[in-house]
Amino acid sequence: MQFISRFYGLLLNLYPKTYREEYGDELQTVFNLSLDEAQDGGGMEIAWTISREFLSLPGAILHEHLRERRKTKMVGKSASRFDFTPGSGREIIAALAPFLFGMVMTFFGYIGRYLTFPLWAQVAFVILFWSAVLGLFLLGSAKGLPRWFLPYFGGALLFVAILLFNILVEMRVDVWWHRLSGFLSGFNFGGFLWMGLILLVFLLLVISRLVPRFHPFYQRLRDDWTLLSFLLYGAAPLALWLTFDGYVNEEPFAILSLFMLALGGWFYLRNNEPLKQFVSLHIGLALSMITVAVGKVILYFSPYWLWSRHDHALRWEVEDTLITWLWLAIIMLIPLVLKLFPRSKDRLKVT
Repeated sequence: MQFISRFYGLLLNLYPKTYREEYGDELQTVFNLSLDEAQDGGGMEIAWTISREFLSLPGAILHEHLRERRKTKMVGKSASRFDFTPGSGREIIAALAPFLFGMVMTFFGYIGRYLTFPLWAQVAFVILFWSAVLGLFLLGSAKGLPRWFLPYFGGALLFVAILLFNILVEMRVDVWWHRLSGFLSGFNFGGFLWMGLILLVFLLLVISRLVPRFHPFYQRLRDDWTLLSFLLYGAAPLALWLTFDGYVNEEPFAILSLFMLALGGWFYLRNNEPLKQFVSLHIGLALSMITVAVGKVILYFSPYWLWSRHDHALRWEVEDTLITWLWLAIIMLIPLVLKLFPRSKDRLKVT
């Protein structure tokens, strides 16, 4: 019986490794218990139990190998669906999804004032939205931050910068800029927010340079300096939401601004020359911010304006947009500074 039990354990090695590591001990234990019970029934019961177990074993092993192969193919196909050819329509749609989805969300928020959606539909939409965001973020991170994923990552960096900004404001670290006045005060206040994004970008560069796992990403940034600009371009939709905070009926202008950003991203993805790509992003950002400024002027003189026009001067509203535009444009110049650094003669070897 000990020999039969050991021989059965040897045959268990024919199972796939993952299945064997998870269920091997359990299968061995069940077989040993079956032998112990069969001994109480005599020789015929022992023979029947051994025959049954050994005859069913090849089919079970084959079934698990086929299942493992199907699972591997499914995972491979699922991952390969996100290996987009640069400049292809699929890559463009995936990369511009944050801008396009922002347009759709803004539109639904606008019509939501006039239509009432069922509660179950709202809950289902929120669950679906966050599941898609988390899934895409994990997938893009696992695949080494491909080009289509960079705008997603840029938006996440700005979100973290906003959290840091709120913490510092609560600690009253921001009092120093109040000594200034006018445009400089607003510019320094904006810098207090955007400086956090700049620090996070440099932290990303340091980590990707020092950690071997992220060397391929760092090398891609060195080979194509516009990738970092495209990453920072992904922070623009959240910046638009900040500059329109507190406005009413701003949705048409927000949708048009997001469309301008998507248009700039489309020209970036369709070009192969770094200078044209860089200019496309800055033109898209400029058109978007001009649309925001025009929208604020129109809303300021509309009957739906919420605040006192004396408390919120039109000049301040336009200056706020200009400051956001300037800081985003300055931050997107970081890749040009990175390009000026001397490159090592010996490139990082990517295995």
